[in-house]
Amino acid sequence: MIFRRGALLLAVMLVASACGAGGVVVPTPTPGPTGTVTGTVGITASALPSAPAAGPIAPPRSNAGRPVYVPDRLLVKFHPGASSASRNALNAQSGATAVKTISQANVQVVRLAPGVSAAAAMAAYRASNLVEYVSQDVYIYATATPNDPLYSSQWHYPQIGLPSAWDITTGGTTIVAVPDTGIAAHPDLSGITVQGRDEIDDDSDPTDPGCATDPTDLSHGTHVIGTIAAQTNNATGVAGVNWGGVAATRAMAIRVLDGCGSGFLSDLAAGIYYAADHGAKVISMSLGADITSDPTTDAAISYARTRGVTLVAAAGNDFCTAVDYPARNSQVIAAAATTNTNARASYSNCGPELDIAAPGGDGSAGVLSTTWSPAAGFVYAAFQGTSMATPHVSGVIALMISRGWVGPAAIQSRLQSTATSLGSPTQFGAGLVNAAAAVGGGTVTARMRIFSGLISGSTITRQSDSVEAVSSGAFTITNAQAGTKTVFAWQDFNNNGVVDTGDSFGQTPGVVINPGATTSGVVVTAQRYTGPALQVR
Repeated sequence: MIFRRGALLLAVMLVASACGAGGVVVPTPTPGPTGTVTGTVGITASALPSAPAAGPIAPPRSNAGRPVYVPDRLLVKFHPGASSASRNALNAQSGATAVKTISQANVQVVRLAPGVSAAAAMAAYRASNLVEYVSQDVYIYATATPNDPLYSSQWHYPQIGLPSAWDITTGGTTIVAVPDTGIAAHPDLSGITVQGRDEIDDDSDPTDPGCATDPTDLSHGTHVIGTIAAQTNNATGVAGVNWGGVAATRAMAIRVLDGCGSGFLSDLAAGIYYAADHGAKVISMSLGADITSDPTTDAAISYARTRGVTLVAAAGNDFCTAVDYPARNSQVIAAAATTNTNARASYSNCGPELDIAAPGGDGSAGVLSTTWSPAAGFVYAAFQGTSMATPHVSGVIALMISRGWVGPAAIQSRLQSTATSLGSPTQFGAGLVNAAAAVGGGTVTARMRIFSGLISGSTITRQSDSVEAVSSGAFTITNAQAGTKTVFAWQDFNNNGVVDTGDSFGQTPGVVINPGATTSGVVVTAQRYTGPALQVR
């Protein structure tokens, strides 16, 4: 199936309103004189400018008749023993040239020479004992369905119980990867990102370039990312499901669609590997294709799952036809879309593969978020589609992780068991995602903690209170033992009391703490930890 690239409602501005989050202190008595340490985790958040002017209404567009298979691109999985020379020789024999390698899967993406048919080249590859399988690359498209009415509030957040969930948690330092059209530097997304990737241009700049054929076309990826983690409680623009910020949920933009919303499935597979290898805990895919499965992408999904990554994808917008791929993969949470009356959105796909439903909007109300286009600049706009439902689910999962829920299977089970039933599972899955119920359990021990102490070998000795940074990244460590110490930042994702692979961890050594005084300006940068296990005492 083809994912639908859609239009927006009318762009409108909305001031986010929610309560601020405070720090949590775990007291630890320390002997001798003590002092105080203040600073920030990560990059200090900058002040955001005033909300920009609203943009124009984008015209509706249809994806009917868009192609499924890329005529001149194949994915070739070679057997591990195949040498580079033999691969090159087989490519030449088949009339193909390698353009990309997905090294984790041992797959080459090859482009066929003019006049070489995909069928003939695939037959040549399949006849070789060097090849495990060969498949034709597939077009993927951003999912959003046309809409036009004006709406002026984020009705979709109260509908899934987010205000009550925010009373419990506004998120932690979870990384949510978003393979999409990339991201624009919208002021309401300032400070919420980590290093991303452009799989189209094979570089590290995932900036959305805009649609080359339509400068009024609004950024799909920027809209999706805003739903997950737009800056919140900053008196600017819209709120995110998670309160994006330096010490809060971060977005990893991965560009796999061009600015008009089309791309290749092979780039998505590569993007999934990148996200899994670079610390993402959630991958949110508001895109898809009109196929049932793909071995390379299936392998990438399995790879991510084994690394503790939870994957979510849009069910598609083809009016209750079969669920799109990769949402139909059993290891991916497939998201259907609902309206502001909790009905199934008419465009939302149906089938037994559906797992959960979330607000996607319809012709009477869309989902408001951040976006951009070359013509309009930075604006807020309402879209509708299963593309919009997907980041709601991904954002709630990030909230769950901040509460100590770990592991894709446990997270999915919790998400579905707490959902509000809306009727037929083939239309709604387990029901409407219920953020308040989903985050109500678990513990807060997996939140980012800041403390001072000493590290010797594989042991960290804590010598201060353990405090929680606020959403701006600021922290104040109290009861810190005097002397020259190291300041640590740690999020224990698997809740085992040990700094180990997959946790977020950072340290700043040489911090001088004087008795009865405050040491200011300490900056600690946390990142995904890959070293030997460290015991914390």
